[in-house]
Amino acid sequence: MTYQLIKTKKNIKQNYEIICSEITTSIFSHLGFDFFNHLVKNNIIHVYNIKKKRNISSIITVIDYKHYKRINEKIFFYLLSKPITLIKSFIFLLKSLSKKSNLKLNTKYLHLLHLIIFKKDFLDISIKKKDLLFDKFYKKILKEHNAKIFFLCFEKNNNPAYKYYSRNKFKSFYRKKDMIYLKKEFKI
Repeated sequence: MTYQLIKTKKNIKQNYEIICSEITTSIFSHLGFDFFNHLVKNNIIHVYNIKKKRNISSIITVIDYKHYKRINEKIFFYLLSKPITLIKSFIFLLKSLSKKSNLKLNTKYLHLLHLIIFKKDFLDISIKKKDLLFDKFYKKILKEHNAKIFFLCFEKNNNPAYKYYSRNKFKSFYRKKDMIYLKKEFKI
């Protein structure tokens, strides 16, 4: 079965709804579709779909180094214009905004913001083949953004994420409270 990696600005609403339903801790579930869509349209967040038979089998979103350094600022100013959103989600947003720290990053780093893999769409290939396929797609994404290292963070109690990234040789490089930061360098 053929899988295709497609960078998209189409069907952003569908991608957003999948992200919010699959990753309930995503800050965008509280900030709303309009803000997410604005970030995609302005090339701050880049959305990639892995498709099988025209159906979304996986969603990968990334933020480059330049925008990662300024994303909290963009969120802050957005919330100033949406006080009701700020009040309704204050504790969650405060916790989410505190994830970012003074990490030592450079332009070769690309932030893997969301990764959603629909397991049912990869049952016809082995785990090893699936991991190799994703490595191939990760390399394409990194090359497009002139980067070499994917990094990401997630809550330490997220066992499925920890298992996936450990199996795929992502290494821990920072911890902050209950957050784990991982990275992996790819030869492009």
